[in-house]
Amino acid sequence: MSNKLDLAQRDAKLNPRQIRSSGFIPITVYGKELKESLSLQISATDYKRLNLSHSVKIIDGEVQDQKSKFSLLVKSIEKHPISLQVLNIQFQAVSPESIVFVTVPIIFEGVSPLVQSGGTLSLSRKTVNLACIARSIPSSVKFDLTRLQGQNHLATYADIELTEGVTLKSDAKQIIAKISVPQIAATDKAAAK
Repeated sequence: MSNKLDLAQRDAKLNPRQIRSSGFIPITVYGKELKESLSLQISATDYKRLNLSHSVKIIDGEVQDQKSKFSLLVKSIEKHPISLQVLNIQFQAVSPESIVFVTVPIIFEGVSPLVQSGGTLSLSRKTVNLACIARSIPSSVKFDLTRLQGQNHLATYADIELTEGVTLKSDAKQIIAKISVPQIAATDKAAAK
């Protein structure tokens, strides 16, 4: 599947509501790569095809009739609070080698032995803020819950293993997962000793 996005000039005579009713989504493109921000539009079909709201990735955008090409990173998607219709998208134009700041999901894998013995898992964070090179943005980061065992009941952002070139921007001390162990189990273990 292509990561190419056709960008079209906005018709200045139409307001955003009219643009959306004609099957397009108003967008804004900004960034250091541009002299000024651009008000453009994309097809609602392209938005669905690229699944822009479900992963962090670089999109190749080309403005029709101008032959202007950009590497784009989705920065925000504004949706209607009730209908969830996409109202506007903001893209940041970046060079593939530039450092970008992104928020990606944390994928929790495995089952902790503490949960298997009756503990209760609480996930307090489901995303993490990172800095990385635009061409190598991870779609997610993983945390193995089996690492939470024995006296280790907590995991923080610092416990997430990141690939080379990716830097943590969230507060390293913030808790992302915690297991509450029943007092009975702790008392039984002490009595067994």
